[in-house]
Amino acid sequence: MGKLQNISLAAISILGLSTIKISNIDASTSDNKLKLLSSVNSAENTVKLAQKPATSTDESSPQTDDEMIDALQNRQEKLENLNKLKKLKEKDNSENLSSDPSLELSQPLAFKLLTIGLPAALLVILVSIPVVKGLREVFKSNVEEKFGKPKVPEGSVILHNRTLKEITVIGNNANKINDEKFGNEEFKQLIMFNINVAKKTEGYPELNNSVELLKAAIIAQKSFLKLESTELRYRSRKQQEFYNYVADNLVEDIDKEAFAKQVKKKQAEVLPLINTEEGREAIDAYVKEINVLSQYNLGLKLLALFKQYNLQDFSILKKVSDVIESLQAKELLSPKDLISSVLEHYESFEKLAPILGISEAESTATAYARVLQILGLMN
Repeated sequence: MGKLQNISLAAISILGLSTIKISNIDASTSDNKLKLLSSVNSAENTVKLAQKPATSTDESSPQTDDEMIDALQNRQEKLENLNKLKKLKEKDNSENLSSDPSLELSQPLAFKLLTIGLPAALLVILVSIPVVKGLREVFKSNVEEKFGKPKVPEGSVILHNRTLKEITVIGNNANKINDEKFGNEEFKQLIMFNINVAKKTEGYPELNNSVELLKAAIIAQKSFLKLESTELRYRSRKQQEFYNYVADNLVEDIDKEAFAKQVKKKQAEVLPLINTEEGREAIDAYVKEINVLSQYNLGLKLLALFKQYNLQDFSILKKVSDVIESLQAKELLSPKDLISSVLEHYESFEKLAPILGISEAESTATAYARVLQILGLMN
């Protein structure tokens, strides 16, 4: 009660007047709210003054208990009104912000932003991506050029690729050599045969010559058969004269180019003297097969041998060729295993003996079987 008595009567009266003014203020308008706030501030200041301790001059002022209680009640009401006004002010500020037209977007403006702004933004992004990527590549290449590994010279790259290709070929060949078929007995026999031929071991060079001649005859058998067919079918005097001219100029060690010129010259002389178109076409076909034979290593030599030994039946080559084809299903470890095949066509082999360089004394089934064995191994 001692502190309550120190509050001056002047402060209480002022608080009373402020309460009356606050209760009469209309808070519906902004101007009234501002006036109300100023009144509250003055009342608040008055309350603060009332809270200060009384001076020595005020101690002598007589105060009753009822007056002090009324003053406190009035002070409490003023504080409650003050809180209400603060809340009202905050609410009013938020309403003003939400209702501000400058902060709202109109519908046309929002539509323009959506239809124009969004595609424009996408376009900028699409254009900037390759630009950024290009700048990144340029930066990366510059960094690599200055701080990265030095570039490999073009010549070194070409040399590397060529060497790698050669190594690959060697590797493939090594794999082929490592194949199981090269480790069998037949392959070993062929290797030994080639070694003996290279060393010129007795009998092997002659055997190799017979094998090569028979191999060439088998390859060129179609041309031989066509020549034989033409000679038998078209036998006018001028045509036979042309056949004989070809046979007379065939020698074992023949110059292919010189022989081709001689045949062409003779062909130009004979063609005008042949009466039928079919006969002239036969001569042209004959010359064509001569040119085909000249492309083979031993083609013309074989033809010369056939003419030399008057061997007109070229069909024997077809029989021998069939025998060689049948060897694929047989073992070729020993020539003895092939004697039965030779005996089945012995007459054909015997006719071919002079062509293959086999003398009468060496003309045996074993000799022909040996030739067939080597030729089969080569195939």
